[in-house]
Amino acid sequence: MEENYTKMSIYEDIVQTIGETPLVRLKKIEKHFNVKNELYAKVEFFNPGGSIKDRIGKYMIEGAKKEGKIAEGAVIIEPTSGNTGVGLALVAADEGYLTVFTMPDKMSHEKEFLLRALGAFVIRTPTAVAASDPNSYYKVAEAVRNLIWKKRRAVTREELKAIVEYVQNLVKEEKISELSTILNEKVEETPYAYIPNQYFNKYNPLAHYETTAREIWKQTNGEIDYIFAGIGTGGTITGIGRYLKEKKEDIKIIGVDPVGSIYHLVKKGMSLEKALKKAHPYLVEGIGEDILPETVDLSLVDDIVVVNDQEAFAMTRFLARKEGILAGGSSGAALYGAIKYLKEHKITGKKIVVMFLTPEGTT
Repeated sequence: MEENYTKMSIYEDIVQTIGETPLVRLKKIEKHFNVKNELYAKVEFFNPGGSIKDRIGKYMIEGAKKEGKIAEGAVIIEPTSGNTGVGLALVAADEGYLTVFTMPDKMSHEKEFLLRALGAFVIRTPTAVAASDPNSYYKVAEAVRNLIWKKRRAVTREELKAIVEYVQNLVKEEKISELSTILNEKVEETPYAYIPNQYFNKYNPLAHYETTAREIWKQTNGEIDYIFAGIGTGGTITGIGRYLKEKKEDIKIIGVDPVGSIYHLVKKGMSLEKALKKAHPYLVEGIGEDILPETVDLSLVDDIVVVNDQEAFAMTRFLARKEGILAGGSSGAALYGAIKYLKEHKITGKKIVVMFLTPEGTT
């Protein structure tokens, strides 16, 4: 009889399967690049929605329920590069909420199809606009929320569809003045539309402090020296870093940032204003930012390594061929960044965990 590699369990719903993702040794990568350290991948796309963002989807919705910010029949709206949307949509579908996601047009069609499959509405917005622009995916999410708040009640799916189509047309036709009017109108807040806002939501880093970090500590028996993770909202690296530094003071938390993002510039001491002038679009999804979210605490990050699109995607493809791991571009970036950093700093004999945040198909 063949050995059964699958640990069977029974769960009451799909949300209960979030977390407890595996650590996988990358021996072939170690050998190929002559990395004299133990490399482990925390494979977060084993989550049911396919990414680490399932964790914060659960925490942000549960947190909003506790605080009375969402009522039965509410619509959850979020600006997302895709994965947070999937996490929120998965939990919302299980709990009976409607969802709308605003997404920059550079994001893959696969992510949009996933969101629609989970019953969500999706609005596409321009990529190369400032966060404060009425046409940005941040502001378009607020416009949808305001239109629902105006009704002062729960909306039906048909009513929500009409609102989404109206706003999408405003974006497509670049009717900035009409979007600005919706955004500037004073509307009383109701619990029938809620933007968790992963960039400013305390439950984002808390999810990783309470779950992801504890799993890593347990899986490694506390024998871990370095964590490498891409920085998007910063919730992952902040939550993990905070917990692990409480457990082991000399652990090193290393961020991975794409060329075009501002995190590595701000970490080096550049003013936010000056860093924003140097920000520009890039292709790798899910990491890097042109804003400084409240969910990131760069004081917990010991250093940041910078990776470009070509390096990220080349490593993603190499990882699939060498280890049989179908990861996304942010995982390729994190792995390339880890190897680059370890080589440049001549680090040996350490146990390294690299965060693999998303599945294949997201590059």
